[in-house]
Amino acid sequence: MSDKKIYKLLVFSLLLYANSTISLRAEPSSAPVPGQTVADDKKRFDQALLLSSQKQWKQAEGIYRDLIKRQPLWPEARNNLAVALLKAGQLDEARAFLESAVISSPSYRIAQHNRSMLYAYLAAQAYNEVLDVESPLKLPELELIQKIELAPTDTVEKGDEQESLAMQLREHSMQVNQQLEGWSRAWSEGDFELYVQFYSTRFVPSDSQQTLAEWKENRKARLNYAQGVKIDIDQLRVFFEFAGESGTAGEYALVEFIQYYQSATYKDKVLKQVYMHRQQNNWRIVSERTIKTF
Repeated sequence: MSDKKIYKLLVFSLLLYANSTISLRAEPSSAPVPGQTVADDKKRFDQALLLSSQKQWKQAEGIYRDLIKRQPLWPEARNNLAVALLKAGQLDEARAFLESAVISSPSYRIAQHNRSMLYAYLAAQAYNEVLDVESPLKLPELELIQKIELAPTDTVEKGDEQESLAMQLREHSMQVNQQLEGWSRAWSEGDFELYVQFYSTRFVPSDSQQTLAEWKENRKARLNYAQGVKIDIDQLRVFFEFAGESGTAGEYALVEFIQYYQSATYKDKVLKQVYMHRQQNNWRIVSERTIKTF
């Protein structure tokens, strides 16, 4: 596996945390204030931008949040809110709003650039933790969007694009869910030959000392040894990588779910993440890790 792919695995393994409850979906728009127009909202955006330039991040945050509720399709407010949240040390929520900014306008250059910078920071942070490096990392300087870009003539076309993307995400999510249901069923039935087919040939064991062949032998022994195993998964959430400026869902996805394991002698409940790659219309597991044991 190339260094680039290994780096991507590290980045995507960081996208979620055990206590994350942030949704990447657009917040519902609030009821409009009588007499308030889009022009008024643009003035509010300029006010928040001024507060941001004066480093009054908390006040700016409140305005950006209100604008997102009123104008859920404005990626500018989402991007700038992410900048304010990063300044307050709220990395998870900043990441979530950058994600939704890119989703609402996939070709938006600044939001994409900011998202890449934040992912790189999170990856470097995790790398330092693995190597026990104690020197703190400097937070990335994300870029504020300076004005609202409205294109009324593109409204219908953008709506169609977003609906197409939503349909694509629903289809991919269903495929991922079906794959993981099959994976848990094969594990429960002790069917190693079927179980291992849910993994990519580029699967990276969580124990970096193991080769793929060694991991397979260990898993085969465990599946054959365990008695009365039952695996259930719940609260599954899927986060797709987006492909470049096209905004289409790419070939990789990070999946988080609760896993219930029970055998004749042992049971546990864990929060698990798997990184999956779509290969020939089938989603395969490329890496997996347990984040938290309950």
